[in-house]
Amino acid sequence: MAIRPIVDPPDRTTRNSGVARDVPRREVAGAWFLMLGYTVLLVGMVWDGQWHGDVGPDNFWTAPHLLLYSGTAVIGLTCLIVVLLSTWSRGPATETPSVTVLRTFRAPWPFLVGGLGASANLLYAAADLWWHELYGFDIAVGATPSHFGLGLSIQVEIFAMVMAFAVLRRTRAERWGLALAIGIATIGSTSAFGMASELIFSWLPGIAPRVLGLGAAAALTLSLIVGLTRGWQWPAAAGLVFLVVQGGLALFAPAATRWYADAIDQPMRDYTTGLPQALIGFPVTFPLIALLTGGIVAWAIRRGVSPVWTTALVGALAGINTALFYSVVGMEMNLLATLAAVTVVGAGMGWLGWQCATMLRMFGLRGPAAGGAVTA
Repeated sequence: MAIRPIVDPPDRTTRNSGVARDVPRREVAGAWFLMLGYTVLLVGMVWDGQWHGDVGPDNFWTAPHLLLYSGTAVIGLTCLIVVLLSTWSRGPATETPSVTVLRTFRAPWPFLVGGLGASANLLYAAADLWWHELYGFDIAVGATPSHFGLGLSIQVEIFAMVMAFAVLRRTRAERWGLALAIGIATIGSTSAFGMASELIFSWLPGIAPRVLGLGAAAALTLSLIVGLTRGWQWPAAAGLVFLVVQGGLALFAPAATRWYADAIDQPMRDYTTGLPQALIGFPVTFPLIALLTGGIVAWAIRRGVSPVWTTALVGALAGINTALFYSVVGMEMNLLATLAAVTVVGAGMGWLGWQCATMLRMFGLRGPAAGGAVTA
């Protein structure tokens, strides 16, 4: 059985996969608006985390919360507009992979997913409002039902953003958009993957569940961009985006927290150090692994190594990097046991990322394998 190479043939087509799709302008613009909305959401989310650490008391109407929900509103409105324009379009039903909702609305898959995520986010925002009115401020951020639901719905919005850019990739600007989406998604996945890992892996003795969750997130995002672009440059580009975004958030969140606390006459906690939480929310060494991933992909292309093995290796390295980073910053764990567990989890997520990327690439193709509208 022949091993499929990690790169596409020169004509950018694959057997039984059709050819590159002409993506409607509404979906191209929609992808960039999804990124804009999620960037606003991410800034609000990181600022909110810094606020809880440095100040504490808040309510639903604090500036970080409003920024977070403003980003969600941009995502929701973008998805609604794209769905309505797609429904009114006179183009063929197979113009882009879509689903027919309520026998009326034609929704491209990325924008259906994004709309569902934004709707769930706003519903959990109502639950968050109730929680704040009942308890005043969060005693255990992330452990409350409303925050867990918010984390999962935000992750759905992340998936929608990546799906939207998976449709593109035709031009260098669009591939940079995908790198931006992956870099931002890596930082944004901290909440959902961290909380889910605490639930799933808390029973394992000596192993830090958060390391497994964040290692899985790093492995998934890196293998996704490898699978979607089939090139060595773009994992490195995603690492560069991560570096810029994390650095910007690290500068912004502590300064904004102190300014806002002064503006509303809230005292800082006595033990506040002003340390940017964005620097420990996800390993700052991730860009080095992204750069190493680019080198591994270049080597795999020259040697004709199976992409499944390549992405599994990338995932394992991402997991190992996560464990080593949190060991250095002092997270309590049995390092050897955690390294063994996160290597297995990372390799598995690397394999999963390649499989997901293979399916997502079909969104940007037209022909026998691309499919058309599905009725739901």
